[in-house]
Amino acid sequence: MENQQEIATPDNIVSAKVRSQALKIGTTKWLAHTALFTSIALLMKVIGQIGTLAENFKITPIYTIWLLAAATLGPVGGATVCFISDLLIALVFPAGVFNPFITIVWTLYGLTAGLIFKYLPVKSYTVKLVVAGVTCAFLFTFVLDSLAIWGWCKYYLNLKSYFGNGKNAIFGVYMLARLFQLIVALANIPIAVALLPILNRLKILPSLTAKNKKGV
Repeated sequence: MENQQEIATPDNIVSAKVRSQALKIGTTKWLAHTALFTSIALLMKVIGQIGTLAENFKITPIYTIWLLAAATLGPVGGATVCFISDLLIALVFPAGVFNPFITIVWTLYGLTAGLIFKYLPVKSYTVKLVVAGVTCAFLFTFVLDSLAIWGWCKYYLNLKSYFGNGKNAIFGVYMLARLFQLIVALANIPIAVALLPILNRLKILPSLTAKNKKGV
């Protein structure tokens, strides 16, 4: 029998040996990793503030960290990292009036990504992360974040918007402006995939076995 060499890809490297154990909520290890991801997310948020090219266009790697946090910590951990990192950066480095709906949107981003990664019935870290990244980019970065900004300006601040004042603001214009940020969010996905082998070496990714529901 001839030996066949398998081409090394990020997913092959990650899934070659499923040695990882899911982190359980409330354990010291889970809290430590949650704090670590939150700290890194805060740093990425600061970089995003520096990389702001326009009101709705930030060059930021924050989506990479949020996706990896959701993959590692599950729905609750992913939501926690997104919530704390977005809230703290909004309070410490405010870029205008604080909009609580945006923080809610990003919290749901982490929760949804974690749910997809946990329950999507495929045995591929890469597929899970790509599905979570694309879904969250379109649903939260593009649609719901646009809605949060538009609704806050229109009904609460009553500020002059892209077209007319608050009550005459056109939602479609906000979504059009968010297209640039959607591109940035999608560009973060291959970066996150490339970093998956590192999480595998740390043995913190949950098992690829579809029936395994341990940890979150």
